[in-house]
Amino acid sequence: MKGLDTPVLLALLEGSARAKAMATALAGEELATTELNLFEVELLGRREKSAGRDRRLQALERLRRKITVLPIDEESARRAAVLAASARQLAPEGTWLALGAAEAHGCSEWITSRAGIPPSSSTRLKIVDFERWRSK
Repeated sequence: MKGLDTPVLLALLEGSARAKAMATALAGEELATTELNLFEVELLGRREKSAGRDRRLQALERLRRKITVLPIDEESARRAAVLAASARQLAPEGTWLALGAAEAHGCSEWITSRAGIPPSSSTRLKIVDFERWRSK
């Protein structure tokens, strides 16, 4: 299972050609994200007051139905705490919770476009640059 971080979800929802190429390259893989990441995306969508707000929120609901949504549960929180306590770099608590959920629920890879995200012990981190992404 491949986990998608908030910037990747946003790129997909915005219709980025490079994000779509990434999703196409991952066809056949189970894609997941966490409730926390969906919260971040929905919050951004609700804060935006432009005319396309309802359309964006509907697109988010369609995305939610297409991917596995990992809970932030007790095991996620425990793993997040272990990761954060043993890390050599600081990160926001939400980052640790998302990585903890990915690890707790079997993600083999966490895909993001944000550099500086700390590595997990069992979930490989893949940083994609949508400006350089090429479809295979």
